[in-house]
Amino acid sequence: MSHHKVHFELFSRRTPQAAWALEMASETRATIMQNAEEMLKSGRAAVRVTKEVFDQDSGEFSSVTVFEKGIAAPVKALKMAPTTDSVCTSPHDLYTAIAREKIARLLEDWLHKQGVTPFELLHRPDLAERLEASGSELLHVVQKLAVPEAQESGHNLHELMRRWSALFDRACTRLIQDGRKKIFPAITPTTCLATVDSLKDHADRAYLFGGALSAALAEHRKPAAKLELLLAHAGILVANLPGREWALQLVEMPVVEIFAARNTLNDVLGREPDPGGAMIVLIHVAAGREVELISKADPRVARLVPPLEGLLGGYHDLIRAGHFQTLRYSLSKRLMHDLKSPRRLKPNDAEAEIETLRVLALCMTAAGRDETQREDITNAFAERSKKLVSADFVTSLLEGAGDAALEVERLIWLCENMVGVSNKRQAARWLQQTISAAKFERHMRESNQSAAQRLLTLAQMQGRIVASSLIDQDGHDISQKLGQIGALIAADVKLLAHILRGDASPMQKFSMLLSFASGQSAPMGPLSEQAKGEVMRMMRDPDIRAGLSTQPQILASLKPMMQAAGVLAA
Repeated sequence: MSHHKVHFELFSRRTPQAAWALEMASETRATIMQNAEEMLKSGRAAVRVTKEVFDQDSGEFSSVTVFEKGIAAPVKALKMAPTTDSVCTSPHDLYTAIAREKIARLLEDWLHKQGVTPFELLHRPDLAERLEASGSELLHVVQKLAVPEAQESGHNLHELMRRWSALFDRACTRLIQDGRKKIFPAITPTTCLATVDSLKDHADRAYLFGGALSAALAEHRKPAAKLELLLAHAGILVANLPGREWALQLVEMPVVEIFAARNTLNDVLGREPDPGGAMIVLIHVAAGREVELISKADPRVARLVPPLEGLLGGYHDLIRAGHFQTLRYSLSKRLMHDLKSPRRLKPNDAEAEIETLRVLALCMTAAGRDETQREDITNAFAERSKKLVSADFVTSLLEGAGDAALEVERLIWLCENMVGVSNKRQAARWLQQTISAAKFERHMRESNQSAAQRLLTLAQMQGRIVASSLIDQDGHDISQKLGQIGALIAADVKLLAHILRGDASPMQKFSMLLSFASGQSAPMGPLSEQAKGEVMRMMRDPDIRAGLSTQPQILASLKPMMQAAGVLAA
C-alpha cells in the first residue's frame, strides 16, 4: 500500500499586486484545472495549481507547481518576517480565549454537528479522537491558518502547515492519553465544592476542572440542558465563593460559548424569536439593572421587555451581582454585531421595528460603560437607521394605513426615532412629500370628523414634528404646510366667524380663540395669527379685562396660552 497521499491545490491572485489566495483543494487534477481556467476567464489576474504529496512515514509535504498562468506579480521589496511570534506554539496556547474564539470560527460546522463548544473539544478525549479521525476537518483548519500567516509573515507555507499539524497532533495526543489515564475527576453539583477544593493547589487545576465539567456536559446535547447544569455549578460556587473564584471563571467559559451559538436562545425560550425580540432578551440579560430602571420610567419599554425567568433569570442575576462579566461583554458584542447586520428586526411589522429599535437604543446607551462605548452604540444605531429610511422600509411602514392622516402619523413616528443627521433629513423628506400631497390635504378637509377635531390633530402633529428635532428648514417647511392646511379647514367652515357670532360668553370666546392662537387647538400658521389678532382686540375690551382681573384662577389657567401666543410677556 502506498504511503503517499496526493491532492491538488488551486491558488489565485485577484489583482497583479495581490498575494496568492488558496481557493480550493481536490484529489482530482481535472477538476482543479477546469476551475483554474474558469477563474482566469472570470477576471482573476493569475492562477496557480500545485501538486501536494504527503508522506505518511515522515509526516511531511512536498509541493510541485504543475500549472501557472496569468499576469506576473510586480517585483517588490522583500518583507521582513516578524521578530516575535504571536501565534500558538504549544497545546496550552489553544486554551486561551482568543484561541477558542478562532477554533469556534474554523470548526463551526463540525462543532455544530457534534453539539459541543470549543471548551468541550479541548477537554474531552472522545471529541479529540473523533476530530483526529476525521482527517479532512483538521487539514482544512491547518490550511485556513497557515495560508494567511504565510502571506503576512513571508514564511514557507508548508513549513507553517507542518507546524500547525504538529501542534494539533500534540494537543490531541495529550488529551487522549490523559483520558485513558482517567485523570479528570467526576463532578456533580453536590460534589462541586469538594472537587474544586481538591484541585486548588494543583498546577493544572484549570485543565482538570475543565475536563470534569466537560465530562458532565457530555450527557447533554441541548444548549438549555448544558446551561442548566452550568448554572447549578455557578450557583453553588457563588454561594461559597472565597478562594474559588478561579473555578467560577472556568464555569463561565463554556457558558459564553454556548450563548454565542445562534440556536441557544431558541432552545432556552422554546421558540424562535425574531431578531428584534432576541436582542431585547439579550440586552435584558446583559444589562438588567439599567433595563429595569428605564422600564420603570417608560411604560413603552416595560411593555416590550419581557420578564426573565428560569435559566435567563439565573444568568441575569449572576451578571447583576457582578459575576460573569465576560458573558456580559460577549452578549454586548453580539448585540452590536446584530445591530449592524442587514436583517430586519421585525420582518413583518415596520411599526414594531421602529419601537423595538427605540427600546434597544435606550437600553444599550444606558448600559454603555464609558463615553467611547456609548459613541460606538450611537454610531451603530445611526447605521441601522439608514435601513429605516429606505424606500422598501417606508413602503412597508405605510402598508395598511387606513388613511392619509395615519400615514403621516407613522412617518412622524419614524422621524421621532431617527439617529443621525442624514437619516433625519431623509425621513423628513418622506414626511414632507406625504404632507404636501393632495391626498393628505383632501383627506383633512373632507374628513367626517368635526373641524375642531381635525385642527387638533394637525396641532398635535405639528407639536410632535417640532419635538422630533428635525433639521431647522425641514421642520419649518413641514410645520408651515400643516398650518396652511389648518387655515383652509377653518376657512371651509368659517370657524372664526362662527365663534365670534356664537352664543358663548365673551370669556369663553376669548379662551377658544386663545387656544387657537397658542397652537394648542390648531396648528401655528395663518389661523393662529388670525386668532391672535382677535385675542389682542378682545383684550382691549373692558369686560374681558375686568373678568381677568377679578377671576385670578381663570387668568392663571389662561396665562400659559397667552405667553405661548405672544400676547403676554413670560
